[in-house]
Amino acid sequence: MGRPPLPVGTFGAIHLRVLGRNRVQAGASFRDLDGHHRYVVRNGPTRAQAERRLREALRDRGRTDTPPVPVDSRLGALAARWLAEVEACELAAGTKRLYRFAVDAYVLPGLGELRLREITVPAIDRLLTSIHAEHGPGAAKSTRSVLSGILGLAVRHDLLTTNPVRRTPAHRTARTPRGPRALTVTEAGLLHDRLATDPAAARQDLPDLVAFLLGTGLRIGEACALHSSAVDLDAARLTVTGTVIREPGRGLLIQDTPKTTAGRRTIALPARTADLLRRRTAPTTAEDHPVAFPSPQGRLRDPSNTSGDLRKALDRAGFDWVTSHTFRKTVATRLDEAGLSARQIADHLGHNRPSLTQDVHLGRGTATPGAPRSSAGLCSTPRARSAAPRHCRARAGHGNHSPGRLIASGP
Repeated sequence: MGRPPLPVGTFGAIHLRVLGRNRVQAGASFRDLDGHHRYVVRNGPTRAQAERRLREALRDRGRTDTPPVPVDSRLGALAARWLAEVEACELAAGTKRLYRFAVDAYVLPGLGELRLREITVPAIDRLLTSIHAEHGPGAAKSTRSVLSGILGLAVRHDLLTTNPVRRTPAHRTARTPRGPRALTVTEAGLLHDRLATDPAAARQDLPDLVAFLLGTGLRIGEACALHSSAVDLDAARLTVTGTVIREPGRGLLIQDTPKTTAGRRTIALPARTADLLRRRTAPTTAEDHPVAFPSPQGRLRDPSNTSGDLRKALDRAGFDWVTSHTFRKTVATRLDEAGLSARQIADHLGHNRPSLTQDVHLGRGTATPGAPRSSAGLCSTPRARSAAPRHCRARAGHGNHSPGRLIASGP
């Protein structure tokens, strides 16, 4: 039985031959990626140098491409190359900004000076544990994702054999036994009343914004980017086409792609929400179709600043447990109580995965026998509610999302 062939990308024994004074040749048989054996040689003034040059040549020969950085590079150098790839891809501007922040604030200070071969599971685990304790689970999760991307680039170019992030335990925060919490109809009405009588909230135009969010389930950035041209009041529907972001050097602007691929959607409006938009958009005559919810100064509203203002207003109203995401959970819960499928609710909220809708956005643990079958009643106080139009009723079907499909938000 013959000797088994060398595995592809490996070499056999190294042979040294003295060619003359201060001239040594090192050679070895290498099995190339096409399966053929080729004899590779390198020369040097000494045996050690000739062998080292040969090993470097054989190492590089086994690669299918040129690595972005040398094998002995520090993590910081590879992180810069990874960020360059991120900037060149089609990710949202906000995602690119988040990744760069995670690299600058967490990855480089913690691991940037380590060489790639020194990036181990314990080193990554220590960093993520520290970030989780000092900056919270969200920062640790973002850092883990960024590190996985950077070291994935190293694996892709054979700079590492495996990605150590994949073997690092995730630092998960236990969810409360109660699960997601949504506003009841009574709580939504009480919140509306308290915001309406709060002078600071009224100056910041928060009562209408909150009523709109409770009627549609849009994200704050999507609501801030809503143009009057995207609203069809006759058909009682609106189309989500973008979100407001802040880009360094350019300020606030409308990104023409929502947060997710499922974010571009058309949803039906409850009657009260349609009336709210009719009141807010009727006076406009501008040709550029201004947004429905501008800042108090008449410009684009900053979602981050709006979240901060809303946080203070909710605290003053006695709803310290409520966040802007609670409004989305409330709409999801009402639609679930109305009998819509998880796919239909996910389409309404702009989620790519119905499992996210079920696990994170559907309120549980509270019996609400008197709750309405949709979010229509949440747009007003308990004393002044009306049912949504019948044409907003969801059609039973497959639930596959398409940009022009109506997702009901009322019975």
